[in-house]
Amino acid sequence: MAVVESSEDGLVVALRGLLGADAVSNEEAERRAYASDMWPRHQIWKMGPTPVRHRPLCVARPTTEGQIQAVVRACRAANAPLIPYGAGSGVCGGTMPIRPRSVVLDVRRLDRLVSLDDLDLTVTAEAGIHGMLFEEELLARGYTLGHYPSSILCSTLGGWLAARSAGQQSSKYGKIEDMVVSLRAVLPDGDVVETGSGQPVDWTQILVGSEGTLGVVTRATLRVHVRPEAQVFRGFRFRTVDEGLHALRRIMQAGLSPHVARLYDPFDTMLHSSSKSGSPAEEAGRTATGPMSALRDLFSAPVAEVKRRAPKAAIALALSVPGVLARLVEALPATCLLILGFDGTRSDAERDLEAATKLALAGGGIDGGSGPGERWLAHRHAVSFKQSALFDAGAFVDTMEVSAPWSRVLEVYRGVRAAVSPHAFVMAHMSHAYREGCSLYFTFAGYKGDAAGLERLYDRVWAEGLTAVIRCGGSISHHHGVGLSKRDAMRREHGAGLRLLYSMKDVLDPSGLMNPGKVLPDRAVEG
Repeated sequence: MAVVESSEDGLVVALRGLLGADAVSNEEAERRAYASDMWPRHQIWKMGPTPVRHRPLCVARPTTEGQIQAVVRACRAANAPLIPYGAGSGVCGGTMPIRPRSVVLDVRRLDRLVSLDDLDLTVTAEAGIHGMLFEEELLARGYTLGHYPSSILCSTLGGWLAARSAGQQSSKYGKIEDMVVSLRAVLPDGDVVETGSGQPVDWTQILVGSEGTLGVVTRATLRVHVRPEAQVFRGFRFRTVDEGLHALRRIMQAGLSPHVARLYDPFDTMLHSSSKSGSPAEEAGRTATGPMSALRDLFSAPVAEVKRRAPKAAIALALSVPGVLARLVEALPATCLLILGFDGTRSDAERDLEAATKLALAGGGIDGGSGPGERWLAHRHAVSFKQSALFDAGAFVDTMEVSAPWSRVLEVYRGVRAAVSPHAFVMAHMSHAYREGCSLYFTFAGYKGDAAGLERLYDRVWAEGLTAVIRCGGSISHHHGVGLSKRDAMRREHGAGLRLLYSMKDVLDPSGLMNPGKVLPDRAVEG
């Protein structure tokens, strides 16, 4: 006889006593909704017979730091796993409950902008504050955080801190770990730690990126900047990825600080093309037929038009022959688009753009004017909302962001494409550029006729892609976090260094109850 989980579980009753009946839910619909984040592997499960494989015991919604402490202590006493949860937009399975009687701790009711310091240029806010609302409030007061992840419409400050998020303007403003000055967090024993300068250990940087495995961040103080007066853009065409990377590296190492720096490979360039610019690659892309046409429409058409312009049969045909698609893309007249943007006072932004333009032209770039950057700005968040059409067609799409020093970027780009292209279509752009290197942002798309086959294909693509990254000298994550998706590759990249992380986990969370199974490979499974 199947065991039915009681709605009167003692922990649920205890949590309701701590938070109030309306702040703790174990309704089936809620448990299903919180069973995963936006990890594409979970979206594949929805195509098969078991769409939900792991459900939490309940969802708790505290409104204060003190209530979070109470929940942490109650879960510890009950030996129940606890998973901090923001807006659920993560793509690495970082909030998926994988052990029985897990409690999801939704922190979105802690959503205040606490204070803004005009002298220190810092802001303090609670972890559950919504990303776009946070930035809009800062802009209204004359400031900016400078943090614009593509998920800003559906993510929280706590999520940014948990995954070491990078916004689209990180080349100038840095990633979230560069912005955070200090934070408050509830540790696994229920005590509160407040980090800051002058401490013998930099607890801020230990907790940032730990994905809830070491505690629950409740608020943070971050650096802000005066709202820029203007932003200016220019696009450049390069014959090859190598040529574009060389120019981008020279710009970053010349001391310039573009707030936007994005280099697209040939297919990704085709997707960002204007119908009026008339380059050979764009003409080839616009007049493409068959699988190439379906693939172009799949990635570039508005969601409402995908079904009309790229029906399921065409999507299946296109993605069933990834090797053929790779050869078709390689046959396109190879141009790569580099978009640069500078902000600040108008005079400073225009001066820096002119200096970068000279370097880009000297490196073989062809000036494409301001149009490419302005078009990118107008659609900068659209990518996060186009995946559903592909899954609806029985395919998968996912992105893998990694990073590498300049000496290894091209090798990682070529290595991942060689490893993945026999199995799935792959394209990439390089962004989040710095003096030392940049992020490579790959997009994969694959198709199989059944959910089980699609899941096997998905796992193979990820395994071979991450193996290629490590083999070629890159790092497996830059800003999406690790979660479940990249967890098992951590040992291959960090080796014996993982012992330090295990030791820290053992000291802070000896029972292993804080978001178990994430970030670190499971030693019990590994033996």
